[in-house]
Amino acid sequence: MYVVDAIRKAPYRDAFTGDYIWHPPYPKTKLRDAPVFPGPEGHFDYLQPGTRRFSAAAVYASVRCVLEIWEHFLGRRLPLVRERGQRKLEIIPQVTAVGDTAWSGEGFLEFGFAHRDPPQPYCENLDVVAHEVGHIILKRVIGAAPEGRLEFERRSHDEAGADLVSLVSILHFDRVIAAVLDQTRGKLFSVNILSQIGEYRLGQSGRRASRLTFHHRTMRAVARARKRQDKYTYAQPLLGAAFDILVEIYEAHLVRRGLISRDLADRSTEAAATAQPAIRRGFAARFKENPDGFADALRDATADFARLLARAWRKSRRTGVTFSRVASNIFAADVSLNRGRYGPIIRRAFARRRITVRVGRP
Repeated sequence: MYVVDAIRKAPYRDAFTGDYIWHPPYPKTKLRDAPVFPGPEGHFDYLQPGTRRFSAAAVYASVRCVLEIWEHFLGRRLPLVRERGQRKLEIIPQVTAVGDTAWSGEGFLEFGFAHRDPPQPYCENLDVVAHEVGHIILKRVIGAAPEGRLEFERRSHDEAGADLVSLVSILHFDRVIAAVLDQTRGKLFSVNILSQIGEYRLGQSGRRASRLTFHHRTMRAVARARKRQDKYTYAQPLLGAAFDILVEIYEAHLVRRGLISRDLADRSTEAAATAQPAIRRGFAARFKENPDGFADALRDATADFARLLARAWRKSRRTGVTFSRVASNIFAADVSLNRGRYGPIIRRAFARRRITVRVGRP
């Protein structure tokens, strides 16, 4: 992969239709900033935040970080480009004409600005970068989206999947784990840093809305989104179920470590969609006694969760992608990886969203 800090570049894709206008590589004859080189000791820590050079180095580091995390869980290196004779992934840090969005395409990533504000480049937001890299990862692991009746559900799945790639990626940073546990006092079934993962986008109505992972939407609640071809809203039940699985795996680790009681974990799950002060106080009291233990439990849960996703996505290349098939593949992944330890959690989470898990061969 390589970074091209293009100046006044036109986007590769149309901002409204998503159709390609032109394709990488960015011509060497067109205007670009000078490449960024490491300092005397091989590092880039001399670069000043707020400069284009800092943005170029930061986005490269973020892309590399996300890929290394997911190649670890997938157990193999991923080809980043497969079409048009390209051999490397081109990263464009700042494209003013892209506006308030970021996107990936065959052979490239390019980033606009939050609120169309140049001091807020999306290329410096790890969450946004990880989401776009997630699209590339899913395309390489599962394959291209099919045309026809299954295309919309696959594209909806990929929006949820890209947010999950981001969620797992940011949980590899100790400062994020510390921040979310300090905010929640250990009770992750709540609106918090993690449950607000997913970059902010302009919806088809023109209104801004974040893609919350903590909610209780079912497939019935988002049925109209299919008619509108609103893949972001339609993906919500799948994303919410996956977040529930992560949190319940985390709570299972807390119970195994003796950090909370089984009763507290059960009550937390049953009251997941409601505010329960007594449960919050119970978590806060136990968290105060051993915050490091809670952090370790979240790290272990993240690794377990990522392995389930990686195994399920690999299997989805053969089974195809519907929400039910992916849910069934996650269940099957748990059987092969953990002898079904998390099976009840997985089935319960998807059942709440009215997504069917088929036991055995999907």
